[in-house]
Amino acid sequence: MKVLPRGSAYSHHTAAELLGLPAPSATQLHVTVPDGARVRRRGVVEHRGMGRELGQIAGIPTTSPAQTWLDLASDLSLDKFVILGDAIMHAYPDHGSRLSHLTTQHPGARGIRRAREAITLIRAGVLSPQETLWRLRFREAGFDEPELNAEIHDTAGRWLGMVDFVWREQRVVVEYDGDYHFTVAQRRADQLRRRAMRAAGWTVIEINGADNRSPAAAMQAIARALGR
Repeated sequence: MKVLPRGSAYSHHTAAELLGLPAPSATQLHVTVPDGARVRRRGVVEHRGMGRELGQIAGIPTTSPAQTWLDLASDLSLDKFVILGDAIMHAYPDHGSRLSHLTTQHPGARGIRRAREAITLIRAGVLSPQETLWRLRFREAGFDEPELNAEIHDTAGRWLGMVDFVWREQRVVVEYDGDYHFTVAQRRADQLRRRAMRAAGWTVIEINGADNRSPAAAMQAIARALGR
């Protein structure tokens, strides 16, 4: 911050990276500066207007998580924008209500229409970008909205596990296996847990990164399990 004017803060993609939020990395630094100030540095993108919510991470001034989300509304696709909102709900739960508030507080912000649409799609309890992507696919396909990262039990009330997506009435579970699921220890634990679920009458469908390249087969299997 030595080269930046007093009152400046990192914002947009740079703030998202500093805050540990999932947004595409930028090759340039994004900085918001007070009116009348200037930053003339190669590799720095200057933004105007300090009427933004500010915070800090490890002593470094940044825009707040909610403000960073709104600032990126015009730069991200709807899916990636919802992923960002879900991540804020998980990592910074006290900022959840700020997302909606900022869309009403800044009606003229760039990308405000996308922000208002995204607000209706963002959910608490999502633990990864892949969970967001599949949740949006389920919605687009017309499936009922599943419970997210929910616990399930057998008929005797014994705990069977926490699962990524569950349609409780249909007794259908969908699990997204990220790369860490394919370690030997994790895979063995997953197999035991899911075997117990199936024995208790749950349909368990596993999906992974390969299904992202061609999700149709997985979506059809889930649709059949849901009776669609």
